[in-house]
Amino acid sequence: MEAFGIRREERWPALIVTLLSIVLNTLFVMRLNPLFQQPGLGPYKQVLEHEYHLAGYDPYTYWCVSDWDYYYNVVRHPLLAWMMWPMHQLNSLLETVLGVNCVQFLMAILLTACTVYSFLLLYRILKETVGVSRADALLLSAWFYSFAYIMLSVIVPDHFTLSMTLLLLTLYLAGRAIKGMRQPSSWQWALLFIVTAGITLSNGVKVLLADLFASGRRFFRWRHLLGVAVVTPVLLWGAAQWQYHTIALPRQESRQAEEQRKAALEEERIAHLPAELQAKERNRQARRQRVLQRQAEKTGEPIEKEGLLRWTDMTTDRWQSAYENMFGESILFHKEHFLEDTLVHRPVFVPYSHWWAYAVEAVVFALFLIGIWVGRKNRFLWLCLSMFAFDAFLHLILGFGINEVHIMAPHWLFVVPVATAFALRSRQRVLLWVLRSVVALLIVVLTVCNSYLLLSLLLSPIKTTL
Repeated sequence: MEAFGIRREERWPALIVTLLSIVLNTLFVMRLNPLFQQPGLGPYKQVLEHEYHLAGYDPYTYWCVSDWDYYYNVVRHPLLAWMMWPMHQLNSLLETVLGVNCVQFLMAILLTACTVYSFLLLYRILKETVGVSRADALLLSAWFYSFAYIMLSVIVPDHFTLSMTLLLLTLYLAGRAIKGMRQPSSWQWALLFIVTAGITLSNGVKVLLADLFASGRRFFRWRHLLGVAVVTPVLLWGAAQWQYHTIALPRQESRQAEEQRKAALEEERIAHLPAELQAKERNRQARRQRVLQRQAEKTGEPIEKEGLLRWTDMTTDRWQSAYENMFGESILFHKEHFLEDTLVHRPVFVPYSHWWAYAVEAVVFALFLIGIWVGRKNRFLWLCLSMFAFDAFLHLILGFGINEVHIMAPHWLFVVPVATAFALRSRQRVLLWVLRSVVALLIVVLTVCNSYLLLSLLLSPIKTTL
């Protein structure tokens, strides 16, 4: 519980982050609120599914809290639906009392809490584990929250901010252990694996990496290895498969059968229309098929068409994905096609319209590399880099989610300020002054550019109607 206490020196930074998060979440709630002021799912589910898109983030959490069901893919997110069940129960109670759907407000509270603790955990990692000064830890933490898809993720109704908080908690606990402080027990590592991988399965690999780096030889003791690295993952995978085959798959087949039935009725209806109206309906169907075809083209060719490998992509350009999306859009929003969904309107690659955007990206990457070089002998940095390497393998080698890799930024982007922090441990005053000045300038540039575009969206009315 110590990790969740707020220390005296952290109160003012925590208060500032809380207020900023409340402002952003309030604007997001206000913009969408007209869609939610009716009982149950109402018509807003169809509006969000078909018309409202936010950079590829899914509104499944809103649906799940409003009307609990297996909206998430249970293989990739084995326990996420169940983690949302208590919030669904609370929302149902509030809806009974107040007569309106309170899902937006509940999610805003959860996201604000995750945002504050993510900030504090990163601050402690930088100050206590890496060993920079309090001022530098605050500077780098603020830098992290100026990144585009960190700023965005703290308001969107998806699971990424939850994952980010738990991954930072994992690094915080591992860092304390590496520094010779309290070592988490085997059952704590197992519990952390279940919760973190339960949200997103790939997070479990990062927990095991943290356990390996923190526990050292203890990791390979048979009881620890069997309990944490064998039994726990097998149980979680078994739970995911059981849910998929006994609950999710039958419901999916039922929905497909219902869609086929509706399609047959639609075909019968069109067949009885006059020729002119039939032509219009056929044109509408053709347009829909062209949209689906464009979506298929953007997803690339998978390694296999079944199982987990069906989400891979072997054809999308890796190099362009790295500098336009992974280290581009994640850090600095593209003004063109701003926050459009790749599977709807946004091209996979959107070039920046000004050279200075690439310069900003290059400076961020240079700071990252400098920090890696300076801290190259540090075990904790190698833990962070191993987590980053795993994400790079998933996205840039296997191509998992590569067409929208920028939305995955909360899973790995915290490695950039952590690595840069090692460069800020320098005793050379001139170099230290230069590095601090560069980071401060980046904070100003990224905050102004990203917040301007984001606030422009949040202050604009939603285009869709009920």
